[in-house]
Parts: sequence; structure tokens; C-alpha cells
Amino acid sequence: MKNYFNRLLFLSALCFMVMISAQKQSEEFTISLPTKKLEKSYYKTIKLIDRRVDTTSLGTVRKGLLNNPANLVASKPLSDQFQEVLNSLNGENAENGTLVLYLRQLSFAEMAVHGYCYFQAFLFSKNEDGTYSLLDQANQVIDHKAKSDVTKEILQKGSEFLVDFIATNASKKNSSDKHYTYEQIKDFDRISKESISIFHTSELKDGVYNDYQSLKNQQPNKDLSRVKFYGNAPKIVRIYETVNGEEKEIKKDDIYAIIYKGELYIYLSIENLFTKAEKRDNDYYFVGKIKTNPNASNLMVAPAFPYGGSIGVSFTSNPITPFEIKIDYFNGDFIPIREVQNKR
Repeated sequence: MKNYFNRLLFLSALCFMVMISAQKQSEEFTISLPTKKLEKSYYKTIKLIDRRVDTTSLGTVRKGLLNNPANLVASKPLSDQFQEVLNSLNGENAENGTLVLYLRQLSFAEMAVHGYCYFQAFLFSKNEDGTYSLLDQANQVIDHKAKSDVTKEILQKGSEFLVDFIATNASKKNSSDKHYTYEQIKDFDRISKESISIFHTSELKDGVYNDYQSLKNQQPNKDLSRVKFYGNAPKIVRIYETVNGEEKEIKKDDIYAIIYKGELYIYLSIENLFTKAEKRDNDYYFVGKIKTNPNASNLMVAPAFPYGGSIGVSFTSNPITPFEIKIDYFNGDFIPIREVQNKR
């Protein structure tokens, strides 16, 4: 019996040490430098404006035989890494231009044998008069099915994409006639919303919106004749249209949102209803439960939720806790903000 308790004590201590070790584990990410030079580059400098939700983390990966979660961090500041990539791409004839990378998202996640990399950014080039113009923008989801080491392979795929993104743009000049000051591009999220109808219109157009593109441009795909609410809650369970003088129910599948009496309602597939979104500080927020597939473009990575707040990674295997969620103006993705406690 004594030996039994000794073994039990040893196993308990071992489990505790494993748990503590897992909490402290981290993995470093380094952008692999290119081996080939560009035939022509117009830029020698790249500056970084980091607007990620969490600038201290690049997501979560798995380590060791037990696949313990590990926080992914940059091995050195991302600003230095992007500059090193450009330096490696440039040959002796590179011109002296300047790029500015406005980084909205760079995050990694893993699920089973799949690795995911999410990248959102605006890239600007400096004009001769000291202003800046938009050179390119990216909204990329890499879904990679690994053959062996998921972590190693997805980090490499992400690294290769970042290098290609810089290489492609370093070899082209800007042709845009729209110029911004540096102060404006530091606040480019706000500037961008000025050209999106749903963020600056005084009155939203009623109707059915099949996707975010139609919603942000305020171009409904169908008219609404009537809706049915879920009791007194700000949730809509059925929607109707009038066709040839007859009212018929509209299937909710494949609908992004509706606007009814000037109010925005977002469709949540797991609840099979539309929930009301409210505008606050020029962003739209709603509360709901979300469960999507890791390759769906509906739920954006938030580093605070590495396995429950990414483009499609469910909050839990059976999510029952509501979250406050923000709609990403950039592409309509859902960004989890905080857990909302049920009021009982």
C-alpha cells in the first residue's frame, strides 16, 4: 500500500510538472531569408506599423510528444525581420525607396494534421513628395495539411508567403494617384472605413445580404417583407419576402446578414437565427455563439483565443458560452472580444 501511494504521489507530481511546463512553453518564429536576389527592387527600407490585436503573440502551436500548446512568439522584432528579408532580396542596384507595412494580423494555429496561417496587411510605398500610396493589400488564409511535423511545416509555409509578398511588391512601383500622410496611414483602419458605406451612411438599407461585400456596399440581394422575432429577444428566427403577390419564407442558409427597420442582424449558423448588432465607436458588435470549420472565412484569429477564435476554429468542441464579437470591417470576419457571462 505504501508503494502504491508513493507511486501515486510521484505520478501526481509528474502531472503537475507537465502542466506547469506546458504553461511556460513557447516556440519562436523566424521568417526564413530568401536565397535568391530580385532582378529589380525599388525599395531599401521597410517600416512596420503593427496593429495586431495582440502584438506579443503570433498564435499557438503544439510541442512535444503530448502536443502541449505553446505560445508562438517572434524570435526578434518583426520590424527587424521584415527589413532583413528586404535586405536579402535586394541586389547592388536596388533603389532607395521606402515601404510601410500596416500589419493587421499575422497568426498561426493548429488543429489535428492541419496548420493555419492568417495574414492581413496593407502595404504602402513612399512617394517623392513624402506622401504614401497604397501598393498592395493582403487577406490570406493558408490551410496546410502536414505530412509529418505540423508546426514546422506551417511555420515554413507562412514564412514563404511573407517573403513572396515582399518580393512581389518590392519589384513594382506604385501607380496610385491617391496619397496619404504618414499620420493617416498610422490610422488607416479609420481612413478605410470612410469609403465603406455601412460605416458612414446615416441610414442602413433594409434587405437580405448574402455576403459581407453586399452589406458593406449597402446593396441588398433581396427585399424583406416581414420577420419573426424570438419572443422579446433581439433575435430573428424567420424572414419573409413577397413574390408575385404571395409571401414566402426565405431560407437562412448562405445569408450573411439582414437589415430590418434600419437595424443590422447577423446570421449565426449554430443558433440558426439572426442576432442584433450594435454600432459602437464606428464598429459593429454582437453577442453570439459561433462554431465553424477551420477553413471557413467567417471567424478571425484573435491571439487571446488561439483555439477558439480563429477563422473557423471553434471556441470549444461544443460551444455553449456566448462571446461579444466585432465585425472586421476589412473582410467581414468575426473577431471574438470577450466572454459574456450568462445572466441568471
